[in-house]
Amino acid sequence: MAQTWRDFTVVVVSDSARYVAPYAELQALEGRYVYILRGGTPGPAASRNMGQAVADSRYILFLDDDDSFEPDHLAVLAGHLQNADPALLLCDFQVRNEDRTTSPPQQLSTMAVSIADVTDDSVFVRNRIPNSCIAYRRDAIAHLRHDTALKLYEDWDFLLQCLRTHRLAHVADSGVIIHKSSADAPQNMRRGNGSDDKIVEVMLALYQRHPAPNNETRIARQS
Repeated sequence: MAQTWRDFTVVVVSDSARYVAPYAELQALEGRYVYILRGGTPGPAASRNMGQAVADSRYILFLDDDDSFEPDHLAVLAGHLQNADPALLLCDFQVRNEDRTTSPPQQLSTMAVSIADVTDDSVFVRNRIPNSCIAYRRDAIAHLRHDTALKLYEDWDFLLQCLRTHRLAHVADSGVIIHKSSADAPQNMRRGNGSDDKIVEVMLALYQRHPAPNNETRIARQS
């Protein structure tokens, strides 16, 4: 709602009927939103797939519900895309640590993070790109979907699928905010906080699913 660039549509996919739709916010977005309440097992992969299926814009951004955009973020991306047509445009981000035991959450610290040094090959070893930091050209991902069977890293798997045929481009903008909190209270829990025991298992599965593109990357994976 605070974005300075207004030529966008918000697709909200809710995976829980327990939550009431945010009527006031949706009213403020009148004419520029689609709200979907989906059934089935909760989880980000199926929700992203459903959102992608109904989106019809030139570019698609996935915004997780615990991340946010600075007000000028879409304007910066739109300005860059006027002169370029990358399949995968990644940007930098900020990490905002907060205490969610208060309402509204109390901001503790903010740190800017640059990922300008990320390369296509490095993503085959380790993914440092938050899901909300990539603008996907819609035609480049039309045939791809997030794997609903993965316990975590479904966004990494999706990106690796893209990198089979497309390359990353970078824009120096830190308009994405990744909200973090320590998991020492129920209000601070994130999905990723409770999945550390699955990291090695899923990482090895992705290594098998997406072979290293060259020997240097294969050696980096072994390390």
